[in-house]
Amino acid sequence: MAKHLLSICIPTNGVSRWVIPTLDNLYSLGADETLFEVVVADNGGDESDLAEPVKKFESHQNFRYVPTQAKGFYNIIENFLQARGDYMIKLNHRCILHKGMIEYIYGQAEKYYETKPLMFFVNGNLGFREVREYNNFNDFMYDFSYMSSLSEGLFFWKEDLDRVPQIKFAPMSPNVSLMFDSRHKKQFVLDGTKICHDQSGKGKYGYALFETFAVLYMDLINEVRVEGCITNKTFLKIKKDIFEFLCGCYIAMINDGAYENYTLDDMKESLLIYYSERDYKYIYYKVKYYLHPKDIWEKKKEKAVSKMKGAIKKILPIKRNR
Repeated sequence: MAKHLLSICIPTNGVSRWVIPTLDNLYSLGADETLFEVVVADNGGDESDLAEPVKKFESHQNFRYVPTQAKGFYNIIENFLQARGDYMIKLNHRCILHKGMIEYIYGQAEKYYETKPLMFFVNGNLGFREVREYNNFNDFMYDFSYMSSLSEGLFFWKEDLDRVPQIKFAPMSPNVSLMFDSRHKKQFVLDGTKICHDQSGKGKYGYALFETFAVLYMDLINEVRVEGCITNKTFLKIKKDIFEFLCGCYIAMINDGAYENYTLDDMKESLLIYYSERDYKYIYYKVKYYLHPKDIWEKKKEKAVSKMKGAIKKILPIKRNR
């Protein structure tokens, strides 16, 4: 019998085309099922198509499917509250966990069980694969930057959930509110191990890109700056990183027509809260002149050729009739 229990938490809005492959993957890895439980929290309501397909996993004693009334992203928190494990990790409902990673996550939990740090499995997304330990929240956030807005890989301790009733959760980022509630801990860990990859997320959301990151997430970062939990240097670094992220997203959205994932609603109004008019123009002109350089060059070339032909006609000698 395992000493402790790991809860693998998978919040979803009831989309079986993603959740079922994720669950198939988890149970195909061959991990000892006494080490962990799988808790799927479904807030899809009447639009969910998951209730019937998940029945095939009921033969696993460590599986639970929990319909919830949680609104939006608060389902992440509800999923943690439904967990029975001594510690838990949040995985995306599109997650494909790699072989041996259940045992690895369990081993890391046991390693840090006494100190119970704020811990995040960043899945190689920060450019390193090692485990980095920090003794203060500021240094942790300096490296973590805007990637702390993500929820996949958030690791939490059961006893830390006792503070949930006192937390004021941000509607679009309750996971960040929960994580920032642990900002006064004595130890922080970023684990860069590549633990998973995700199924294609095309069509998964439809929220406003710039409002979510340039306003709502920046508000949360600003709050911990004002409180003195991060320095102005860290704040400005995160702000810069968010801006570069938004530039990349905007270009990709315009280029690929990927508006089903995000919207560009209130782009300028949102950007001007923490950024400048110059920053807005930078994004706009970068897209205009960088996004389709070949098309723009072809138009310029056609215009130049046309102008040249007109000039040639003026200087060529007139043909004489013979």
